[in-house]
Amino acid sequence: MDDKGHPHRHVAFAAVAVGTFMSTLDASVVNVALPTLADEFAAGLGLVEWVVLAYLLALAGLLLNAGRISDLLGRGRVYAVGLGIFALASAACAAATSLPFLVGARVVQGIGGAMMNAAGPAILIEVFPLSQRGRVLGWVGLAVSAGLAAGPAIGGFVIDALSWRWIFLPNVPLAVLAAVVVLRAVPGRGSSGTKRFDVAGSVLLAFCLGALTLALSLGGREGFLAPAVLGLGLAALVCGIAFVQVERRHPAPVIDLSLFRNRVFTGSALAGLLVFITVGAVNLVMPFYLTQAQGLDTRQMGLVLTALPVTLALVSPISGAAVDRSGSTRWIATTGALLAAGALLVLGLVAERTGPLGIAACLGGIGLAVGTFQSPNNTALMGSVPADRLGTAGGLLATVRVTGMLVGNAIGAAAFVAAGAEPANGAGAAHGMQIAALLGAGAGLLAAAASLARGPAGNPRSSPQR
Repeated sequence: MDDKGHPHRHVAFAAVAVGTFMSTLDASVVNVALPTLADEFAAGLGLVEWVVLAYLLALAGLLLNAGRISDLLGRGRVYAVGLGIFALASAACAAATSLPFLVGARVVQGIGGAMMNAAGPAILIEVFPLSQRGRVLGWVGLAVSAGLAAGPAIGGFVIDALSWRWIFLPNVPLAVLAAVVVLRAVPGRGSSGTKRFDVAGSVLLAFCLGALTLALSLGGREGFLAPAVLGLGLAALVCGIAFVQVERRHPAPVIDLSLFRNRVFTGSALAGLLVFITVGAVNLVMPFYLTQAQGLDTRQMGLVLTALPVTLALVSPISGAAVDRSGSTRWIATTGALLAAGALLVLGLVAERTGPLGIAACLGGIGLAVGTFQSPNNTALMGSVPADRLGTAGGLLATVRVTGMLVGNAIGAAAFVAAGAEPANGAGAAHGMQIAALLGAGAGLLAAAASLARGPAGNPRSSPQR
């Protein structure tokens, strides 16, 4: 490829952006539909929440495996197949006549989402020139933010005007169109090396991440000492240890463990995990805080919550362009992590005595921080791996994001429980938010340290090893 990149790179970007927007929109829009689904299927929240959890479990458990498959078979092909699976599953969701059927369709939808999220960043690194990497990853960050921001508003309007089934139906034509575009615009070649696939490692990894995801999700609600949560945590640990042993011996592992000897790769992955823990620490509990402590209704709460994704969407492309101009990822990412710690610290200090505008300003500060951090950190990580491992790196990026948010959610939920936050206890909710925000600030400081310690080698102008 020449310095201008692939001739169809902008078309490829459009297809990847559409898939990214759909998958993030779908993750956020379903939350709005949960009360409606509970009425539709005459089920309690404990059952209906599996509509969200099933998608998340499939996504988290398969992202790294999907990344490895895309390295072997070709990122364009895997992305297009993922879009096709996502389209079929979306149609099945819309046609669901029972809650178990809907949950099953959401699992399949998560499989397609994993293929899309893993292969997407690798496609963009492959088709765009080195000088535009930061910018294009920043624009992908905008697509992620737009999906998260639009989900609640679109979901509420569509469910009120039409039906909950219509939150799934638009995915079908969009995914099919994007799949056709990807197949025509993206290079279809896979790895020129071994085509062997590590089946044992793949299964162990899926079970490890799936058990960890479920343990974190249940722990925030039932307590981390609940027998089921402890059992899932133990299963995740055992599968994780077995996975490492398998990977050490396999000639074509799912994850080449030698990648973690690279300070840029390891530091960027760790920093990304910690930043998303920072965000997750307040993400789950913020709606409860806004309704219980601030006394906001649903519409007002939605307006306040959009401050974070809107700011993130505005800042991400600017941060990416700054990376391309300066050639620096380390200092920009570190600055973003420090801003995240600062925004969470301010939120923790004012949570018990500020109003909705002050909270919106703090959320905007978090969006500014993550938007500043994400593009340079992603650019550094993707630029630190060999070309035949770009899909694996893309899967790791998405895994870090999902796992970090889950860990942060668990921290936030634990803080609420410790503060005695109940539906009628506004003071407890405010104190719980304060604890969660201060813990998140600590994670932000650790993220800045990890970003700084990884060293200056993550220059986006340096190509991956080939």
